[in-house]
Amino acid sequence: MADPVEKLSISVPASLVRSVRKRVGPRGMSGFVTHAMALALEQEELGTYLEALDAELGPVPPATLRAVKRAWAKR
Repeated sequence: MADPVEKLSISVPASLVRSVRKRVGPRGMSGFVTHAMALALEQEELGTYLEALDAELGPVPPATLRAVKRAWAKR
C-alpha cells in the first residue's frame, strides 16, 4: 500500500523552480522534490553514521584517503 501523501507549501527561488520544471516537465515537480528530500535525509544519516565510526574507530588515515582518491579518479 502506498504511503499517504501530504501537501506542502514551500518557498523556493524562482530560478530553481524554472530549472527543475525545465528538466522534469510540468507534472514532475512532486516526484523530483520527494526524491531530493529522501536523498538529503540519506546523506544526513550517512554523515551521522560516519561520525559514529570516526568516534569509535578513529579517522581514516591520510595515506588511505589519498589512495582511495587516486583509485576513484580512474573510474
